[in-house]
Amino acid sequence: MLKYDYGKRIKAMINREIGLEKREVSISKLSHKYHENLTDLEDRFHDQNARYDKIKNKIKEETEKCNEIQKTIDDWKKRISEMQNEAQRCVAEAVHNRQQLIQQLDEIHTLKLATNTYINLNALPERIQGVFVQETEVHRSWHPFCFEPLSHTPEEVRQIIWGNSEKAVAYSEAWERLVFRSVREMLLQSTKGS
Repeated sequence: MLKYDYGKRIKAMINREIGLEKREVSISKLSHKYHENLTDLEDRFHDQNARYDKIKNKIKEETEKCNEIQKTIDDWKKRISEMQNEAQRCVAEAVHNRQQLIQQLDEIHTLKLATNTYINLNALPERIQGVFVQETEVHRSWHPFCFEPLSHTPEEVRQIIWGNSEKAVAYSEAWERLVFRSVREMLLQSTKGS
């Protein structure tokens, strides 16, 4: 029996060794498969990381572009707002100037009728040109005039336009206030500017 026991033992040992080799082969296959899967996962991880970095950089660039565009839009909105404010101010100033001009022209018209002195407004400011109609009980006399405003004093202007008329002083004060002074100022500013 001993022979069989040794044979059985040897056979059992060989069977165990064969079983161990089979297990070793299956473990080796599993290990190889695991390492292949691990390598594949690492490759996929690196690929995904590279794609993630590309997408992240693209998002960063697009965000910077959006921020620049937003800044440009904000700057344009600010400039548009400033331009609108300036336009409103200019319109208000133009309306105010227009109203002043209309009021001044109304006063000039009233003064023309009251003083019988008619001035060609198109000739202003380079020269003062017009006619003074002096009415007497007998007839009307026309006194035309044309002169450069800067070359004469207010007294000389009064003498040129109204001569020895009785109301020359009152006339000249009103015309000086409404027209002549502003004409002189415009001419002085234009000569200073050039």
